[in-house]
Amino acid sequence: MGDLDLFRRNLREGSLAANLSDTELSSVFALGAKKSYKRGSVLFRQGEVGDFAGFILKGAVKICAIAGDGKEIAFAYLGAGDTVGEISVLDGRPRTASGVVVEAAEVVVIDRRALRSFLLERPEVALKTVEYMCDRLRRTNALLEADRAFATETRLARAVIRLLEEHGREEKQGARIFFRLSQGDLGAFASLSRENVNRQLKEWADLGVIALESGQVIVRDRGALEAIAALDD
Repeated sequence: MGDLDLFRRNLREGSLAANLSDTELSSVFALGAKKSYKRGSVLFRQGEVGDFAGFILKGAVKICAIAGDGKEIAFAYLGAGDTVGEISVLDGRPRTASGVVVEAAEVVVIDRRALRSFLLERPEVALKTVEYMCDRLRRTNALLEADRAFATETRLARAVIRLLEEHGREEKQGARIFFRLSQGDLGAFASLSRENVNRQLKEWADLGVIALESGQVIVRDRGALEAIAALDD
């Protein structure tokens, strides 16, 4: 299977690439070159000039930033079928977040100048890109506004379910997020302290809702977790 076919197979509804036709996606893909990154590699750093964007073929990338109080905030985890690093490439401003590889990844990297030239030549693709960015901003704002009002248990349940929906795998033991996620990482994603995450995960494990195995969360009773996530709705 070729790289483009692999990428298409993993496209998720609502992603930038999913909005493009096969011809448009093939044309953009042809601008890039595939690169491999080990777990722990930094794709780009907060504050750097955005000189490339990428299509993720496999693996996972954490998008995170350091807040004014020194704490890490994890905005998203991106996987196969997602685009990464496109914001600063499009607006020409420094990157607002870092991209850290949390599962060994292969990424088709596209130079900023090549991508911007392509978008100038193909205004219909540029318009689809703007529409996608607007939609993503609306969804992010809605999530942030909603999560601020939730209690610890509900907020963590919503974070785990979101990760399962985007990166989950069904197994005999239950549903599992396919990459390793520390309790600190999960806390940064749910805007909770590591201590609160640790306490809540242990409580769920005692109740049989989840299991903890080698740094991974396995959800054994998704119905119970979804009920917790809906407590404050």
